[in-house]
Amino acid sequence: MNFTPAHFADPQSRLSCYEPTLADHALHDLALACLRSGELDEQGLLDAFTASSLPQRVVRVVMILYGAAQPRILVSRATQADAPAGVGFVEVIKRLVAHPRRAQMDANSMRLQLDLVLEPPVSVNFFAMGMSQPGDRHFEIGVDGLLIQGADAKLHIFPPGDGYVRSVMSMAQLRDYLTRVYGEDYLRACRFQRFRSTSLISSASGWRMLYRGHPVVGPLTRKKIEHALELAVGHIQLTQQDDGKFLYYYDAALDSRRDHEHPGRDVVKNPYYNILRHGGGALTCLFHEKFCHLDNTWSNITRAIDYLVAQARQQAYPGQTGAYIYSEKKAKLGGTGIALYLLAQYQKVSGDAQYRQWADQMACHLVNQITASGEFIYYNIYLDQPVSEAENASHFSFFYPGEAVCGLAAYLHLLTAEQRAPIFDKLRLALQFLLVQRPLVRASEYSVLPSDGWLMMGIMELWDFEAMRDPLYSDFVFSDARKMIDHMYKVSDAPYPDYAGGFYYNFGDYPYADGARCEGLLGAYELAVKMNDTQTAQELWQAIRLAAWALLHLVNTEDSIYFAPKPALALGGIRFKYTRQWFRIDTIQHVASFFAKLLPHWDANQAPPPPPDMTNLVKPQNEAV
Repeated sequence: MNFTPAHFADPQSRLSCYEPTLADHALHDLALACLRSGELDEQGLLDAFTASSLPQRVVRVVMILYGAAQPRILVSRATQADAPAGVGFVEVIKRLVAHPRRAQMDANSMRLQLDLVLEPPVSVNFFAMGMSQPGDRHFEIGVDGLLIQGADAKLHIFPPGDGYVRSVMSMAQLRDYLTRVYGEDYLRACRFQRFRSTSLISSASGWRMLYRGHPVVGPLTRKKIEHALELAVGHIQLTQQDDGKFLYYYDAALDSRRDHEHPGRDVVKNPYYNILRHGGGALTCLFHEKFCHLDNTWSNITRAIDYLVAQARQQAYPGQTGAYIYSEKKAKLGGTGIALYLLAQYQKVSGDAQYRQWADQMACHLVNQITASGEFIYYNIYLDQPVSEAENASHFSFFYPGEAVCGLAAYLHLLTAEQRAPIFDKLRLALQFLLVQRPLVRASEYSVLPSDGWLMMGIMELWDFEAMRDPLYSDFVFSDARKMIDHMYKVSDAPYPDYAGGFYYNFGDYPYADGARCEGLLGAYELAVKMNDTQTAQELWQAIRLAAWALLHLVNTEDSIYFAPKPALALGGIRFKYTRQWFRIDTIQHVASFFAKLLPHWDANQAPPPPPDMTNLVKPQNEAV
């Protein structure tokens, strides 16, 4: 794959490895005590700040006090030239303590964000900047902040981390947000300055450094992966309904379940629910049981399966009865494929065959969805109308066939050698179409960044059977893995430190830290292990490790939900993007399942990471991207 270990070196080396000193802890504790009690110790705060390791010369101090469901309080002060930063720090604390809304906040839930602006802000044309603009016109959401001076002389501040807090990912979203808050005419009359800051958030363990609004992840460890998995499963357990359905969608910034893809749907009377993603929620718990052996989610799994099979409809085939999953007026190939994958994995892991008849019927249906050309029928029913083979092309889905292959591959483990043979024949026909014909007839569906992780995992599962070991199949998996790595930001080239491990279509794109693609990469690694291809496995592992580090930026930990109106609901969610606060059951599924499946390989591959350096977290403002 032509990548050296240096490409995948510990990305923490590009972030400030901040470790609070004893004096920093003292400052943290005293500041929170003052805010909780309302009693100010000015001299104590000044002495504590002076003794701390925090920068002692700053141009502005910004503090934001959060209190769970209460509106936050933001206070800022510019410091005088050559004045110690501690003076500004104390003045801002003083103003926070005196703020009338502070006393209304729950003292136990208070979180304090501290931003220290080290360099003078730079005047900018807000309406000419953008994420894709180069040089001085570049604005990096989550890294750059704004001072907004109104024609009325009022100063408004959008701190860098507010991209994360306000769920803003693009310049258009930022402009929309500010327009909603201040109005278009007001903004047009404002003067704007861009700034960056060193940012900290209070936590149970003291100050935590923030980058792009999220606590700095630090070096990748097994403990962090295990914790992220436990949080995700805990969220699923907390929010699963009695009927087995999962919390499908949640926006932690707005405390809303309104799905941005279906904004017109009533979240109570007519909520959208994707049955494919339901199956993924159950798989998360199942992989958690398979690899962690805690025996604490079996009831969640069976409730989810019971809901799933309740959506099954039977269909007669010559000499057999098949079954497919029907939901939202559709019967999707992928819905039945993931359902079969779940049922087969459930029986393999638990030894419980109570759902075997449904697995047999779903497998029958999927096999009969493979046409003579090898192409799957993508929808058995679409908007309550049967789909014929002649209509199939107009209902194309890129991902459903891979999900079907994955389901059948897992199901094969439940069969005898004699029972497998006819399914092998049909799968060979399907794979010939998927790997040879589809890239030609559906070329427009492909991009430079592969995305068919399900198919990669399905081929890895099929490799357990000697009859299904074909170089055509393994070459596809490793080729797609290489293409993914080719389009992954490395530590050596990432425009910003936290881009490392994220994918891109075009270099410079905002990073796609993507659990689904990571599952595909891990499938390629496991295939290399099965083939005893040690060199390929080791090269893939370096990329997988870096991708896992990137994914940790999406995990809502205790320290990352300081802004959330309802922290208990936000905790354990795994977001879709770095600075978007919404997540779905499938964004949790892909990342958490990847983590669960990665853990068994950890000890065999883990080498001590290189020691991080102390590179300053804040880039100079005039540094080109």
